[in-house]
Amino acid sequence: MSSSWVLITGGNRGIGHALVTEMLSCAPVIATSRRGNPPGNPPTGKHWVKYVACDGSHQPAVDALAPELLAKYGAPAAIIHNAGITMDNLHIRQSGEQWRQVMETNLNAIFYWNRHLIPAMMAERQGAILLMSSVSGLKGNIGQSAYGASKAALVGLAKSLALEVARFGIRVNCLAPGVIDSEMTRALPPQAMKQLLAGIPLRRAGSAEEVARVARFMISDDSQYMTGQTLVLDGGMSA
Repeated sequence: MSSSWVLITGGNRGIGHALVTEMLSCAPVIATSRRGNPPGNPPTGKHWVKYVACDGSHQPAVDALAPELLAKYGAPAAIIHNAGITMDNLHIRQSGEQWRQVMETNLNAIFYWNRHLIPAMMAERQGAILLMSSVSGLKGNIGQSAYGASKAALVGLAKSLALEVARFGIRVNCLAPGVIDSEMTRALPPQAMKQLLAGIPLRRAGSAEEVARVARFMISDDSQYMTGQTLVLDGGMSA
């Protein structure tokens, strides 16, 4: 990965916050979120980080911000499409608006960003794109039909997009985390968490830091012969 900047969407908490912290050791970072500034103190590292308020599901917001970033900083060395929402509900009980919000945030926002940033990366003939999928996109999960569909779509997107941009030196891959220690999992009743962990061969949840370290590998020169692939990080849950 070159010394140019890295875009991380959904970078103000959870896995996104860990991604920003990890990537700051190798490149400047621009992190977007709906609110902009992260809670508490921002992460520090070898390089600078800028937080920008941008709802990626709102195409006009991306259409305004992306050209501004390109004009100021040039083409990114890497993009990590991390922003996502769940809105879990049984399929027959989910509203049309909930379905659309999940698809806009988890899938369509990637297209809104890529249509601006990929041409600039093609001109540089280098770069890496990482789509943050989920094990829910690879195996069924009750109440996550919208979320699972959106995350499964990223696997197909990575395969096709990788073929389209490979000749320009750009790699496209997916990372599919499983159960990760987070505010959501910590809020589960102890018995529910026990049952959840029982389905994981390693008998524990992963950490956001573990996800971030793998993500860094996937956008770095250490993985420069990997493209169009989905790497699963789930403690063996989908094995």
